[in-house]
Amino acid sequence: MKNQGAQAKTKKIAEINVLRGFSILAVLAIHTTGYFTKVQPYKTLALLGIWTDVFSQFAVPLFIAISGFVLAKNYRRNFAVSKFYVKRARSILPQYVIFSVLYTAFNHWQEMQNSSLPADLKRIAESIWHSDASYHLWFFAIIIELYIAYPLIIKGYDFCKARSKSEYFLAGTLVIQVLWMVGTHTAYANVIKVNGIAYLFYFAIGIYSFDHFAQLRTFPKSLTPIWGTMSLILTFGASFFIVIGLTTGHTYDEIPPYFTTGSELVYPVLRLVTFLFLWNLAGSLALGKNLWAKVMTKLGDYSFGIYLIHLFFNQTTIKILNSHQIGPNQWIFYPIVFTVTLILSYAGVRIISYLPFSYYLIGFSQPKVDKH
Repeated sequence: MKNQGAQAKTKKIAEINVLRGFSILAVLAIHTTGYFTKVQPYKTLALLGIWTDVFSQFAVPLFIAISGFVLAKNYRRNFAVSKFYVKRARSILPQYVIFSVLYTAFNHWQEMQNSSLPADLKRIAESIWHSDASYHLWFFAIIIELYIAYPLIIKGYDFCKARSKSEYFLAGTLVIQVLWMVGTHTAYANVIKVNGIAYLFYFAIGIYSFDHFAQLRTFPKSLTPIWGTMSLILTFGASFFIVIGLTTGHTYDEIPPYFTTGSELVYPVLRLVTFLFLWNLAGSLALGKNLWAKVMTKLGDYSFGIYLIHLFFNQTTIKILNSHQIGPNQWIFYPIVFTVTLILSYAGVRIISYLPFSYYLIGFSQPKVDKH
């Protein structure tokens, strides 16, 4: 067991890339099915949208867990904190700033054309500071907070691990996260903007998973249907609170907090079970050479870039469909939006990856081919 970390460091971990592929597909599903809130009247289409949306919400928690895993793999004992911060900043800040500028222009082009340059620069600066140039860029505020806290988190984790109490550390982060999430639905805690706490448990799960990587790889694949079934049951359970809110006359944005509090208690268990289900699937795909294995691996390679770029295509596709009287009340709306967004995002990131300095745009560049 002492050598498992060293072994994992010496080779690429195929399962992690497949998990990234699952996560980015879930992100696209969320930004497609999330329009169930506009389905009127409430009907089967909305119900399927709710279930798909709630299940797919594993996306960001899994990305966060993968971040914890990768950091534990590469930065453990006696690493230079200053170099760690420089490398982490290089890996996300240029991309974040560039796309904050692009999305600010994309979403406010008309207003910016009619305002002064200082006003436009102020709008851009505020969007960067508040992580709201586009609604998916909130992820960066979370990951930046967790990166900043990582040296302290890993010290706390290793302190507990040295005393064979790493599970206690996990339990502590779970309690903190659940209390935080319940608190955000009250008038007391929702004014504090340290949203990384809402993902602290998933981040710690990533660290813990690296330390138990060998055991994870031996998980029997026969359990996959069980994990999948449990994930679906818990998805229905977490969705129940939203469904009740909608069927009692509330719109989605007006559902009282006591409905969503129940969901917050279910979510950590749902996410953990879904992680295990997806881990088993990733293990099977990582060993294969078929088309699905290759597709998921490529999606994993491009996942960060797809996350950054996909809302350009998502929002443009929706505008075009709306201009042809195709909207969220129609079944055809959802597969079209999802498929077009996926294909164009993948193609866009692949093209950009060949450009010079593409790493600073999408976090990925095509490996250079040795001509000798």
